[in-house]
Amino acid sequence: MIQTPVIVTFANQKGGVGKTTLCVTFANYLVTKGVRIVVVDCDFQHSILKCRKADIKKYGEEVVPYDVLACEANDKQAMTVLMEKLHNDPSIDVVLMDSPGSLKAEGLIPMFVNSDIIVVPFHYDLVTVPSTASFLMFIDRLRKAVGGRMKSRLFIVPNLHDGRVGKCSELELWENTGKTFANYGLVTDKIPKRADMERFSTVAELDMQAGIVSPVFDKIYAGIFGDGTPKDINHQ
Repeated sequence: MIQTPVIVTFANQKGGVGKTTLCVTFANYLVTKGVRIVVVDCDFQHSILKCRKADIKKYGEEVVPYDVLACEANDKQAMTVLMEKLHNDPSIDVVLMDSPGSLKAEGLIPMFVNSDIIVVPFHYDLVTVPSTASFLMFIDRLRKAVGGRMKSRLFIVPNLHDGRVGKCSELELWENTGKTFANYGLVTDKIPKRADMERFSTVAELDMQAGIVSPVFDKIYAGIFGDGTPKDINHQ
């Protein structure tokens, strides 16, 4: 069990792998577990923040289950201050960070270094796999550069998986990819490509999504809380 508040960052330098959708659906999943969370939208497009504003217009502020904050990933100093503040907020169990699909933003270094868990979504194709491999190697180099300061555990998530796609040679490549990625972190079960995962809400859990993501989210949850629950945590 990781000492709370726990910072979980969804990251990959490759866009279009489902970071934002998984971040929000994991937030909704944690709410059902009684976890006190906050979501920090650091993506350049601020899709989560825009969704929250639309949700408030539709559902009203009284049903908001967690706060959504925004932080500019290009501001290294602001990110450093924010990460320190979040790590010392006793009112939060878990912070979820949605990062941009880029490695150029200066605030990413303090974000990654101070994350307890980094969730790396990807999908099996000939563009995304090498890009994800480069990202994993970057995180590995960063970990070595900062030494014991960085304790992030990686969960590598095959997302948007379509089992109908892939030649025999590609399927063999995907299998070898999983084995290689396992050298950097835990490669989870696949999350299948489904129409229900193409939309998200920051105030309402979508029932069909829960069944799709739960096998993966259960593992990440266990990585945070072990066999316990938030109610068992002695908040520092």
